[in-house]
Amino acid sequence: MKRGLLASAAIALLLTVSISAFGQSLKGTVSFMGWGDEAERLMYETVFKDFEAQNPGVKVNYIFTPDDYYTKLQTMIVGKTAPDLFYLGEGMIPQFAKDGVCLDLDPYIKKNPELTADFVDGLLRYGSYQGKQYAIPKDWEPILMYINADIFKAAGVPIPTSAWTMDDYLAVAKKLTLKDAKGKVTQWGAAVENYRADWMVFARNYGGEWFKDGKSNWSDPNVVKGMEAMCKVIADGNAPSPATLDGMGQSQTQLFETGKVGMFPTGRWAVPTYRDSCKGFNWTAVEMPKGTTRSNPIITAALAASSTTKSPELTIALLRHILSDKSLATVMKLGIGMPAYKRLLSKSEYVSGPPAVEPFIATGAYIDQKVQFTAVATGVYAKYQSIISAQLDLAMNGKISMKDAAAAIDKKANAELFK
Repeated sequence: MKRGLLASAAIALLLTVSISAFGQSLKGTVSFMGWGDEAERLMYETVFKDFEAQNPGVKVNYIFTPDDYYTKLQTMIVGKTAPDLFYLGEGMIPQFAKDGVCLDLDPYIKKNPELTADFVDGLLRYGSYQGKQYAIPKDWEPILMYINADIFKAAGVPIPTSAWTMDDYLAVAKKLTLKDAKGKVTQWGAAVENYRADWMVFARNYGGEWFKDGKSNWSDPNVVKGMEAMCKVIADGNAPSPATLDGMGQSQTQLFETGKVGMFPTGRWAVPTYRDSCKGFNWTAVEMPKGTTRSNPIITAALAASSTTKSPELTIALLRHILSDKSLATVMKLGIGMPAYKRLLSKSEYVSGPPAVEPFIATGAYIDQKVQFTAVATGVYAKYQSIISAQLDLAMNGKISMKDAAAAIDKKANAELFK
């Protein structure tokens, strides 16, 4: 057996054995709070029932919160009833850690090194703040271009390979767009969304840094160049604007699900829905088009423990159970995310199709470890995103140029957030 395989097997064995041994004397109730849809709720109920079966003296109180998650979490924290273990998105961790809400996990990681061993490069730091680990990403959500293969076939256009460029993307979008005799679009070549996952790919694909030296830096010419490609597909009439979609009463993802768009970039989280809803046509996913380079953002739900938990050992035991190979196999089979551990990426129990798995795995080589992370670390990431989104909406609707939108973002963000 190769050394890498031996190491992976040893980690998996350590995790399984130590959870079992650690859990024999566990007693009490531990609470877990998370978001998701009904499928995710059922999935985690299975995970928690398994934990209770392994530890007969333990009860898991699952606080499933599909809506207004952070409002309810903050209410519980203020009311001193914070859940023992809970989800935090990558952009919320610095603020919660700064406010003393999160338990410092470093001492527990030292005792249980398998928790963070073999992590995908660049991912773990998104659970840290000022050099300490306050959360552990349970998975990650690569952003890919989802493809309606039937539309491509009908147009005589080959499915893009990983070598395709931004220019290719714009050309393909034009070829896939169809109009009726009156000039009304009946099939869109592409769709793009005003969402952080989308713009972080386009903004970085020419090497631009939209946040630099503690300041908003959207006026970087390379950021503007990448974002102009995102807006140009709309300006060229090959993707619907946000205003057009509002008038249609449909979202970008609904257009894809109903077979009305050839290409749509989104995250791995779409896979469970598409497996169910896209049964009327063949579909897959490919890596995002390249400018001069590639970058993929980190979108994750990390696991954080409350600093006020009355039973840290039980809380950490549940954390370890959720991140065990067995639990991750239960979770990952839904296709909702990518496992955080490298050793699991090549295993079909954890990363399966449809769509093709290779493009998802490939994104792990170019996770943004610089720009996004430094912006997240400011602790005002959510407010910054609001400023960005407002200006991008104007640009995507053709109200202002992308250059003007970038200048407006920098002016407002640097005056209000990054003085």
